[in-house]
Amino acid sequence: MTDVRVNQLYSLARSGKLSRRQLLETGLRLGLASPIILSLIESAPKTAAAAPARPVTALGSSLAQEASSGTLTILITSGTEDIDPHYTYSEVASAVALAVYDMLVILKGDSTDDFEPRLAESWEVNEDQSTFTFSLYPDVVFQDGTPANAQAVKDSYTRWIELGGSPVNVITRFCDSPDKMEVVDETTLRFNLGSSQPLFLAAMASSYGPMVISPTAIAANATEDDPFAHEWAKAFAIGSGPYTLESNSISEGIILTRFQEYRQGWEGNHFDQIVFRVVPEDATRRQLLERGEADAAAFNLTVDAINAMRDDPAVKISEYPSAYVGWTVMNAPRLLTPEVRRGFSYAFPYNEVQDVVYQGLLQRSGPIADSVRGYDPDVFLYQTDLDQAKSLILAGGFVEGATFEYMTDSNLERAQTIAQLFQANVQQMGFNLDIISVDYATIESTMYGDAPAEERPHFMSPWGWWPDYNDPWNQLWPNFTEANIGGGGSNGGYWVNPRFEEIMAEAENYGSEERLQELMIEAQNILTELDPPAIYYGQVVRYTVLGADIQGFVANPLYLDSFNVYDMSRS
Repeated sequence: MTDVRVNQLYSLARSGKLSRRQLLETGLRLGLASPIILSLIESAPKTAAAAPARPVTALGSSLAQEASSGTLTILITSGTEDIDPHYTYSEVASAVALAVYDMLVILKGDSTDDFEPRLAESWEVNEDQSTFTFSLYPDVVFQDGTPANAQAVKDSYTRWIELGGSPVNVITRFCDSPDKMEVVDETTLRFNLGSSQPLFLAAMASSYGPMVISPTAIAANATEDDPFAHEWAKAFAIGSGPYTLESNSISEGIILTRFQEYRQGWEGNHFDQIVFRVVPEDATRRQLLERGEADAAAFNLTVDAINAMRDDPAVKISEYPSAYVGWTVMNAPRLLTPEVRRGFSYAFPYNEVQDVVYQGLLQRSGPIADSVRGYDPDVFLYQTDLDQAKSLILAGGFVEGATFEYMTDSNLERAQTIAQLFQANVQQMGFNLDIISVDYATIESTMYGDAPAEERPHFMSPWGWWPDYNDPWNQLWPNFTEANIGGGGSNGGYWVNPRFEEIMAEAENYGSEERLQELMIEAQNILTELDPPAIYYGQVVRYTVLGADIQGFVANPLYLDSFNVYDMSRS
């Protein structure tokens, strides 16, 4: 731990921006020695406000008078252990990153293929789409006061490439070496990709990966064992976006405040503060929204609650189609054979999940949504058949009375209901299913972590994916390839299929749309009928609940559960 990082914590502690509980959590997460943690706690005012533990939208008495007009309170079920945008695929981290960091470009409104400037004022593409030249806005600064220029973007993206976290393929698919980035001058950055890459601009607008982090902050917090300052970036953030990270607590929430030097300025009506408040209980989240004590929640209420709130004048509900497909991950090594995994796929209560749990907000599908290129309309879909399921599980090496483990979200009622419905089917076949209820941060750390397969449960849910951009390779590769086992990868079931690996290798740089479709039909057949790594529920209609006085929100099918907070305001 460097002195710079400890000094940052002391500054936050003395100012009361971190509560004693938050200081304890952060100190433990960063591996600080106990005497330092105790000293930090003692330096904090006894009245320092914890991130949002109170039933009001402001955190701390000094902000209470601004809560009704200056603070946007967004309800989440849990925080996340990692907000490093170059490493994690956390949805909470993505929502924070879109507010704290800038990218070169961003998707425009609800479009998936139109772009507008962020750091880049304009861009040019050569005829064969192998060279992309970005002209940056001049005089942009990071939240630490250092210049956000072309060299800073290259340095930040070099870290992204070399760190090798989960979203690294978003850039390395097109630009696998820092040598392909050329700093032409202070405000011009050129990518010389070497071959036609028509999807590159779309990738640079992803909500996972292309955020530009202050290289100065990374250098100040790097250590010999952690040259990329990942441990620091898991909990802290310095970008050039409209809001700065003030505090971050897994159990309580995340607070962002205005970055006064933001390039676009603060004319007009904007929020002063953004609060991501952790509220684990479904019923409490609903009550806070109905009472006007919170302003927004993204896809974390029960369907019954959503239906009941449709006529409530205190809120409004925005529903939108998405490319997200939901599934339960199966631990391939612990479930022994494809037959066993096919058996459990037959055991899943599809009709109940579709009709009772999601109540029309779910459409059956395989691993690719029908809005994504490469979708197979004839993909194999399992139907519940407990006799077939039991036969396959027994043939795969298990005996009656065997016990399986199912990890799920303790704070999400629909996840609990799905687990209980599945448990009932498993018990009906003569097996046992133990439900392990944890917060979602634990599910994420399990999926992205390095624990071996034998230390993971047989099933992990809820899980699912949507592509970073409209491309089937980008949907499948992060979840089902050997390269994404451990180390921040999302193949949490440790599934490997040699033929699927070959298909992904070819699809990464496909020759034609026709050949891509052929490859994807074969890939989807492997992932469903032949050798399933997951039990697929289907593609999900997303919703965001907003207070009736919140304006300016625009949902994007690829920026799921996020908010365009700079453009939003209270009417």
